Amino acid sequence: MSDRANATQQRCFVIILLFSPFGIFFSNGEKSISSFSSQLIYSSIVISFIALFLNFFIPLSLYVNSFLILFALYFIFKDWNLYFSKNYLIFLLLTSSIVFLLITNSHTYRPDSGLYHFPYINILNNEKIILGMANLHFRFGHISIIQYLSAISNNLILGLNGMVLPSALIASAVILNFSGHFFLYIKKNELNFHFYFVFASIIYIFYKMNRYGEYGNDAPSHFLFFFLVSEIIRSLQEDNIKKIANFFLLSTFIILNKITLLFSIFLPLILINKKNFFEIFKDKKIYFSLIFLVLWLIKNLLVSGCLVYPVKKTCLGHVEWTDLKKVEYVSNENEAWTKNWPSFRKNNPENLNHENYIKNFNWLETWIKNYSINIIKILLPYIIFLLLIYLVLKNNNFKKNAQIKVIKINLLLIIFLISSIFWFLKVPVYRYGYSYLISFIAVIFSYQCSIFSIKANIYKFFYFLFIVLAFIFFLKNGQRILINNIKYNNSPWPKYYSHNENNLPPILKSKIINGKKIYMAPNGYCMYSKAPCSSLDTNIQVKRKYGYLIFLRL
Repeated sequence: MSDRANATQQRCFVIILLFSPFGIFFSNGEKSISSFSSQLIYSSIVISFIALFLNFFIPLSLYVNSFLILFALYFIFKDWNLYFSKNYLIFLLLTSSIVFLLITNSHTYRPDSGLYHFPYINILNNEKIILGMANLHFRFGHISIIQYLSAISNNLILGLNGMVLPSALIASAVILNFSGHFFLYIKKNELNFHFYFVFASIIYIFYKMNRYGEYGNDAPSHFLFFFLVSEIIRSLQEDNIKKIANFFLLSTFIILNKITLLFSIFLPLILINKKNFFEIFKDKKIYFSLIFLVLWLIKNLLVSGCLVYPVKKTCLGHVEWTDLKKVEYVSNENEAWTKNWPSFRKNNPENLNHENYIKNFNWLETWIKNYSINIIKILLPYIIFLLLIYLVLKNNNFKKNAQIKVIKINLLLIIFLISSIFWFLKVPVYRYGYSYLISFIAVIFSYQCSIFSIKANIYKFFYFLFIVLAFIFFLKNGQRILINNIKYNNSPWPKYYSHNENNLPPILKSKIINGKKIYMAPNGYCMYSKAPCSSLDTNIQVKRKYGYLIFLRL
């Protein structure tokens, strides 16, 4: 392994070591792979919250970020026995290895990473919150919380490269959490409803969520959605409802990553009953979720003039930096694009605008001809694979097993069904809502399989399938590292300077508006270069008030 590769793996190891302690308040105290990975997920949420709060007042600079991350050392030395235990060190090695495997020589999500993911991270690193920033680029109005996690990962310990790690970190945490549950159930000879859901999720992750370059802001949200469903099923199965506040925090974080996964907020509700309703409000973590959400909505209002951008009904028209016409245009344009507007315009010369296209199912024929075929190509092999597993179990004449709470499972399915219908009617691009569809399929599969009592010889069957799936996952990523080992600027890290093969920073234009230098990318991709930068014409006015920048559209 080269020196660069060694340095990359070391940073993967360090970020997990320094991030994990922030989730200690959500730990169940167990020294298992699943418990450690769950703690890492919650630590990402806590750090994101801190980053969001700080940016209201100061930039997320190298020194600020470094000072915050060093707080982890206090928790590490306080719980020395935990963080230097054999199991935790194994967890660190496994997680960092998966992160390294995902990011090495990878691309970043195109074109969004260059258009607004990295430019926004750059702004966070250099500026405190800018009022009306959506006027510089409309995509800055609907940014994801993971950009804040990335921004704070740029510190003196990890360097600038640290900002590309969070997406892979979340993916590796969920993969290890599910794998830990899988092997624990096998060891205990207990193949229950939760086991089948975890296994069905692993199948999809290894089959379709195995490329870092395809993650963007979407995949981390879907990883966490699967994790949330898994935790809720486990709580139902164990009749343990103590973590409802945790689940509300997790669902909030998912929504702040991807607003199209809004229905995740309803999942924790199925655990609530008359007995525990008032107990929930005794858990302070429920208020942490509420504060997190309120801060995010305030941030949205300051950045765009809307609580949820670009939903016009949530906008305050009297706010100086609110551009209602732009909001309405962006809303119609976004929805039209998710319904395959480019294909329609290419094949239809008539002058039908975005607003008319999305009305009365005018989009449906175009969507069916294009997007639906791609979705079927993805889902059909997955469904067939699950069906074959079910037939293997059924044909062995296993006895029926006891069911978990059927009413609760039906509620899960109803939520998935309603959310899938919403996704189809509003934003039917696969990457915006596939965790709804996959969870719906996986829960049905899990319910049907869990009615069987399993004979001892079937465990080898599941072991074999897991090894094959894991091999495919490692092969796809290993091939990129070993065979396509192309040297470029800042290799082997993912390319965040440009989308070109050499990964050299772009040449930007600039202009000074009221003493503030604004950068523009002639090729459309600002990437991580200079801030603030936009790929659009910077036809704005810059004002200053109480030490804050305000961007107004001319």
